[in-house]
Amino acid sequence: MSVKEIITRRRLPHWYVPGAAHFITYRLHGSLPQQAIDQLKARKAELTNQVRGKTLDKERAHKQLFAMFDSLLDRCHDERLLTDPRVAAVIRSNLYHHHGSKYFLHAYCVMANHVHVLLQPTETCRIEIDDIGEHDDSVSPLSKIMHSLKSYTAHEANRRLHRTGTFWQSESYDHWVRDEDELERIVNYIMENPMKAGIVQSPQHAYFSSCHDRYLTDGEISGWLIFP
Repeated sequence: MSVKEIITRRRLPHWYVPGAAHFITYRLHGSLPQQAIDQLKARKAELTNQVRGKTLDKERAHKQLFAMFDSLLDRCHDERLLTDPRVAAVIRSNLYHHHGSKYFLHAYCVMANHVHVLLQPTETCRIEIDDIGEHDDSVSPLSKIMHSLKSYTAHEANRRLHRTGTFWQSESYDHWVRDEDELERIVNYIMENPMKAGIVQSPQHAYFSSCHDRYLTDGEISGWLIFP
């Protein structure tokens, strides 16, 4: 079997190309208060200095900053538009709509103010990003995908909620997956996030998640999606 063709665990229906799967987190506009943003900026500066001083590698710094970012999102409750099932349903439908064309969808979860997605782009994209932390979607190597995920859902969510204005934050976190073990850890992270945030007691009860969708398909409690 060649390096480019390694079949992943959990009976995934698609070939996993090492380095091409991406873990993306995007959030509601205004979902973090200024105090939280200031905390993230300060922590980012600390980690960046450690990376420059070669006391910390960039990948670990990115993961540490993301852990803080996601924890803050789980604790901030000012913006919770994604808890509305009309909005969450639009997001889930849109994720499935682009599966097989723009990307292969492996796992996802819609939280109260952000979305976690693990996908494999169908097009080759540049995966090295010099900075750590959130990135402007207009310059991200995943910009086409993020535009597809955000533009339609923003319009539909505003229409259904009878509101106007910016819906999604322009930045997102994205991380390319190095190997199969990391792929497995990310799927578990996505699956367990609603439970760790105190939203549900069991991961399959998070209705707008790949774990719930998979549970309805074959009764297995797994974050992996299975497509016919």
